[in-house]
Amino acid sequence: MKKRILSIMLAAAMIGTMVVGCGSKKDTKKAQNSGKSITILVESGSPAEALAKDTAEAFEEETGCKVVIDAVAYTGMYDKLSTEIKAKQAAHDVAGMDVVWLAAFADAIEPINDADTSDFLPTLKDSGTIDGNLVGYPMWVNTKILIYRKDLIPEDKVPKTWEEYQTLAKELNTDDMSGTTVFGSGTDAVCSFLDFACQAGAEGLVFDKDGNVNITDQPYVDALNFMVENADADYTPADSLSTAATESQELFTNGKVAMQLNWSHQYPAAVEVLGEDKVGCAPMIGGSAGIGATTGPWYECVMKNSENKEMAKKYVKFMYDHNADYMDLTLKIAGRTSVYEEAGKTPGNEHTTAVLETLGAKQSQARPMVATWSQIEEVLTNVVESSIGGADVKKTLETAKTEIEAIGK
Repeated sequence: MKKRILSIMLAAAMIGTMVVGCGSKKDTKKAQNSGKSITILVESGSPAEALAKDTAEAFEEETGCKVVIDAVAYTGMYDKLSTEIKAKQAAHDVAGMDVVWLAAFADAIEPINDADTSDFLPTLKDSGTIDGNLVGYPMWVNTKILIYRKDLIPEDKVPKTWEEYQTLAKELNTDDMSGTTVFGSGTDAVCSFLDFACQAGAEGLVFDKDGNVNITDQPYVDALNFMVENADADYTPADSLSTAATESQELFTNGKVAMQLNWSHQYPAAVEVLGEDKVGCAPMIGGSAGIGATTGPWYECVMKNSENKEMAKKYVKFMYDHNADYMDLTLKIAGRTSVYEEAGKTPGNEHTTAVLETLGAKQSQARPMVATWSQIEEVLTNVVESSIGGADVKKTLETAKTEIEAIGK
């Protein structure tokens, strides 16, 4: 077995606040008190911040309401929301939220059950609905697809199954280039594990339809064994335990990897570096149950404690109407089927077609909508890292099941 390199992940949080369409702090406070402004929480440096800035003037012209943008680093957003919700303060009228936060904050979010969901991308209505209530409009969704060197892999050899994927990885492996990668680090490793569990036939991720922890079921055993097999093989880099999406993309764009299963936004980024003649993409591969993947959507939500809820509802609908504008930004991902269908007609946006097929597969499903997801994710991270590090797969899953049952929902 190849030597494993354990990685230490360092996280640094930066909090930035930006105001659009406002003058002094005094003027902003006056506008807020008069009901003529709404405050929006977005992730700093994200497409959400960029689009909020780009559309703020148009929203004010349409409604007479200023948009105050509070841009905060991802690592600080959850804590900021938690603090104001516990204090029952209306610091934000609208908040952009990672899907994994929705269950924890559901009681503080105003339902928007009158929304037209017919154009939501597949899985997005389900993952944004808690106890029968839709809690937000989708901003974008991301899922993993196959990204490959099309100058090395002819179209008729693009893999569609686990077996084809492994066979091709072996064929492409050389002294200078690995066939593929394995995500063995952090939350990306967890998402890969759940992707493969979907493909192996899991019905409900982590919890079955009756709410029972199901990670000792055969699909999870098969998924984890698939990851371990690939990590142990000569056709992947030796440091899978320190490889996640960013590291895999760097290897790919540096010509060190022939193909990867990575988040869809990495495709246009790779095209920009290597050129469209060298980069191709395809839907996610399939296991015994076919194609399947888990998703990473974000939603724009109206906060229940907002003193200007009607205007906040107008804003989230306004931003949903501008969802196509996300395709002009860095990640080139959005949340509407029509946006993806139209974008896929433009060269360089082929990832949108791959995402549509991947999300439309019957085995694609959202992560569980539970308030304890952050704790469960820590357990699952240990499952993947321990197994790739040499621990017994079945015993590791059995231990994790006990731990997750103790955590609860």
